[in-house]
Amino acid sequence: MKLVINPPQSVFNQLINLAGATHGWAHQPYDYKFYSDAFDGYWLICMVDTTKDPNNNFIAGGCLARWDAINEEPLYSIGLYYCRKEFRGKGYGKPVFKAMMDIVGGANCVLTAAVDMSQKYADIFGFKEMPEYWHLEAEIQPGKMRIPELSNSYTTETWKNVNPDQLTNYDLTICSRNRQKKMELWFQQNEVFTKVAFDSAHKIVGYCTIRVVNLNRLCAAPFYAENAEIAARLLADVSKMIPNFEKYEKLIFWYPAVNRNVER
Repeated sequence: MKLVINPPQSVFNQLINLAGATHGWAHQPYDYKFYSDAFDGYWLICMVDTTKDPNNNFIAGGCLARWDAINEEPLYSIGLYYCRKEFRGKGYGKPVFKAMMDIVGGANCVLTAAVDMSQKYADIFGFKEMPEYWHLEAEIQPGKMRIPELSNSYTTETWKNVNPDQLTNYDLTICSRNRQKKMELWFQQNEVFTKVAFDSAHKIVGYCTIRVVNLNRLCAAPFYAENAEIAARLLADVSKMIPNFEKYEKLIFWYPAVNRNVER
């Protein structure tokens, strides 16, 4: 077994395929390049079996990203931390996590992981702080989706037709850090569809991205709307952009538990 950092694309592909099959995690192979380009530091750290075929040598691994901002401390995030089922409980994931935390040092770091592993990550790795609410997942079948009567008070535009500074300023009301670079790279990926919503005064009131992900699924992220009517307009207009929308098995939404409107 060997610890590797930023290995070939084939290792990342194994990771997302295994995580998708067992946990349903939604990814695409191009995410590897996106993460590398969008963040100020990015490390795919894995344990691999050097005796195996390069397309079937993944044992355990995860992704670490660093996001810098002017006059602020860097933020680190860990995701896609996964160990192949047959190797779980044998310690192969620990060198991966240690390598990540050696890079993080004493900086602020967030871990996004499987719920049933939360206590272990708290006890062993020190991730004890939790948000006050859960992030939940909702799914609908595109072929059965029904859009309610839409309001004429709102219109949408494809993101390329929107002033980037106007969109960035709106996004800063959601996230205090400037995400313009990340957003534009995200919107430009293959099979990614984005629209921005405006009110009658041409003020931005939301935006929605839906992309094609693994296992014949769609995923809506990011998706922001000032009210349910705007959300319906965005969902209706973005879904019309997607070829053969009804053929996909499911459309996935992630949302904070405090947002009760999703349950409608």
